[in-house]
Amino acid sequence: MKKVDLYYDLIDRATMIYYRNLKTDYLDSLLLAAYGVIHEDFDDRLAAEDIKELEEICQQIYSTEFLNEEVRLASQLLIVKAFKHAGYPLDLMTPDAVNYLIAAAVSHRFRHKKIAILDTALGTGNMLQAVCNQMDIDPDLYGIESDWRLVQLARALSNLQGNAIIIYYQDALKDLIEKVDLAIGDLDGYEVGEGLPAGSELYAQGVRYLPYLVIDARLKNLRKKGMFIYLVDNDFFSQPGARLFQEEMRKKATLLGVVTLPKAMFKSGHPGKSIFIGVNEPVKNHQTVIMTINDTDKDTLATAVENITRLVDTF
Repeated sequence: MKKVDLYYDLIDRATMIYYRNLKTDYLDSLLLAAYGVIHEDFDDRLAAEDIKELEEICQQIYSTEFLNEEVRLASQLLIVKAFKHAGYPLDLMTPDAVNYLIAAAVSHRFRHKKIAILDTALGTGNMLQAVCNQMDIDPDLYGIESDWRLVQLARALSNLQGNAIIIYYQDALKDLIEKVDLAIGDLDGYEVGEGLPAGSELYAQGVRYLPYLVIDARLKNLRKKGMFIYLVDNDFFSQPGARLFQEEMRKKATLLGVVTLPKAMFKSGHPGKSIFIGVNEPVKNHQTVIMTINDTDKDTLATAVENITRLVDTF
C-alpha cells in the first residue's frame, strides 16, 4: 500500500471511531481524531476497546515514516470526505496542480532563504502547506481565516505535518501586525458589504471587490522586496473599481506577470482563474508578462514551471 493511502486509511479509521460512537459529524470527528494522534490523548467518552484501537492506530502512524507531503496528500482526501459530510463546497480547495505551480515559483525564488509566508485566505491551509513542503528551509507560516471550523481544520492538518502555524481568526481585510516576505491566497471574487474599518483608500472611493481590497491591504504587511502570488478569477480586471485598483497599484507595487490557467482545472461554468504575481514596489519600465497554460498534461505543466520560475527571477 502506498504511504498516502496508508495514512488516509489510518486517520479515517480513527475518525470513524469518533463518528460512530460520539455521533459527531465527519469533520468534527476528523478534528477529534487529529487531536488524539497529535497529543496521544483520546476522548474519555469512548469505550476502553475504542481507545485501545486508537492507541494501536497511533502506534502504527508513529512507527511509520511519513513525509510531510504524503500527509498533506492524504489529508486532501480526508478533507473531501469531511466537506461532503458538512456541506462545504469542494471548490474551497485549490486544485493541486495550481498549488504545485505556486510552490515551484516560491521555492525557486526563495531558495536557501528563511522567509515568512502569509496566506490571506487560508481555508484548510492546503495551499500554504503545499508551498511549505517544497521549501528547503522551513518558513514561518501565518494564515487569515474567518470560518472557525476551517481554522480548526487548518491548524490540525498543519500539526499533523509538523508545520508550525499562527492563524488569525478574523476577516481578511482587518489589520494585521505581521511582516512577511510573501503573501499568497486563492481569492474569492465577490463584493464586500458596507461598514468596513476606515483606512482603505480604495474602499473610501467605493471599491467593493474583495480581491482588489485584499491585495491592496496586504501590501503593507510585506517586507522590503516582498512578493505576492494570488489566484484570481479571469474576469479580475473587468470588475467595478478596476481602474482605481490599477492606479493604486502603480503607486505601490508592480505586477510582474499573469498566468492564465487551463479551464479544465476548474468546475464547469467557472470563468477560470489566473495566477497573479507581483512585488511591493514600483519597477521602472517593467512590462507585465502574460502567459497562458493551455493544457494540464505533464510536459505542458513542466514548461509552465520553467517559465514561471524565470519570471520570478526578474526581480
